Amino acid sequence: MDKKKTKTYFFRIFLLFVIFLIYYFPVKANNNLFLEDNFFPEGITISKNGNIYVGSLKENKIVKFKNKKKDSELFVPSNSNGLMSVIGILADDHNKILWACSSNPGVTNYPSDDPVSLKAFDLNSGEPLQSYEFPNSGFCNDITLDSNNNVYVTDSFNPRILRLNKSKSRLETWFENDAFKGEGFNLNGITFTNNNIYTVKMNSGELFKIGIADNGKPINFTKIDLPRPLNAPDGIKAVNKKNLLVVENKGSLTHINFNKITTLKILRDDLDTPTTVAIKGNTAWVLQAQFGHLFGDEKDVPPGPFEIISVQYKPSILTSLKKLLNFLN
Repeated sequence: MDKKKTKTYFFRIFLLFVIFLIYYFPVKANNNLFLEDNFFPEGITISKNGNIYVGSLKENKIVKFKNKKKDSELFVPSNSNGLMSVIGILADDHNKILWACSSNPGVTNYPSDDPVSLKAFDLNSGEPLQSYEFPNSGFCNDITLDSNNNVYVTDSFNPRILRLNKSKSRLETWFENDAFKGEGFNLNGITFTNNNIYTVKMNSGELFKIGIADNGKPINFTKIDLPRPLNAPDGIKAVNKKNLLVVENKGSLTHINFNKITTLKILRDDLDTPTTVAIKGNTAWVLQAQFGHLFGDEKDVPPGPFEIISVQYKPSILTSLKKLLNFLN
């Protein structure tokens, strides 16, 4: 046996040993998390330290699961800082802020005449920091940050994306386009990667990309060609510049890949009105909102337990090692 073959042989033995350890001494897998009755979740986000935050459409509050904990704790009480139904939320680790869209879909247990707004809470304590009213009303839906920590939000009732002008302490229209117009809910989820904003239009299943120029202005607006329309897209999250995760409200978590051609791959289906997704390591956490029990034909039927579903979206170490072994063979 020559030296090259000997090295390959012992390397394969080493990999087999690693696989043996993974099989027989596995790391404990992520389990689904559960929310309290009547919660009806809509938005989810995860901070860099692993804490999971979830907002309630029905109860006007936000709860937190501390890293690796199975039980939630109250983080932002109902109606704090004029908080209405909680829609999209986002952990801003750089500024230590939890951003939250506060809107009024008409199903809350705490009716209010407070204006539609973007709320800011302390990421560590949950204390209210600031409130930014939507100009000319609308529906604050989802939030993202760019590489300079500028805050962008979608408006589902008006064809615009707003950006927070921090120096003037107000929200301003950043980009407006007739392609965002439509009946009912229009723009929904929004995310940022590689100096581009991606956003989805819920009622048409479209995906759009808007570049950000050096001066912060929108450039190169495009509608991305997809193999099929997305099925009522809701939350969207960038994995990297070539991969997005999108929640299709009709029941699935879907992976979008932008390599040579754009492809869609369903990672998990048969979900009960999934809304938004957050990423932690190799795991995507997806909310099952069960909105059919709130808005639809089952509104007089009590919902089941509210689950946050964990879905692995990257190959595990075990899968990667098996592929490597096959390659070496």
